[in-house]
Amino acid sequence: MKQHSFPYSHWTKFLGLLIMAAGVFSFFQQHHKKGVFDLNELAIGFSWGLVFVFFSKEKTDDEMIQGLKFKALARAIIVAFFITHLYNYLFLNWRFERGQDTILSISAYQFMALTLILATGSFYYLKHQLTLNEEQ
Repeated sequence: MKQHSFPYSHWTKFLGLLIMAAGVFSFFQQHHKKGVFDLNELAIGFSWGLVFVFFSKEKTDDEMIQGLKFKALARAIIVAFFITHLYNYLFLNWRFERGQDTILSISAYQFMALTLILATGSFYYLKHQLTLNEEQ
């Protein structure tokens, strides 16, 4: 029996896209009801949806694809941490005073959504570059 690194079958990409669409719908529905843009609502849908999109098997799932996914995820985590720290310190805590204020930060869902957006985009870019090099 062949062991796969990614636990979800190829069709779960469509499930992930449906979850992201439901998250976008919920985001706008909450805005319509409450008049507030809740980025956590959007980030939850994108986080769960992109988990299924990124971690599902590709049509041709070999060692090269697994290596590209690992490389994309490793890069995305570093870049997402950097962006998160910059955003937290430059925009959320720029007037922080010790002993008087609480430290603000983006939510875990927002961080995960950012990481998986970067990882998915990076993976498909690397995969596209690989197919261009193979054609030449």
